[in-house]
Amino acid sequence: MGVEQTVEDIDRRLATAFGLYALTDASLHEAAAVSDVTTLELEMAIEEAGLGEAVDLDTEGDVSETIDDLLDDS
Repeated sequence: MGVEQTVEDIDRRLATAFGLYALTDASLHEAAAVSDVTTLELEMAIEEAGLGEAVDLDTEGDVSETIDDLLDDS
């Protein structure tokens, strides 16, 4: 049995970030930034929900690629 949640319990920022990441071509970083959450918060929420594999979340990502993405955004 899982923990029941109501709509009021949902963090709308994380839900928005997840939707952007899962349903668009937004990167994890872009979806988090637009939704005003950190990339780590979004990654953790996806993993806690057990959806990491479903959305092909790679938490062992390439560090140099992440740094390049961050530098491109600034």
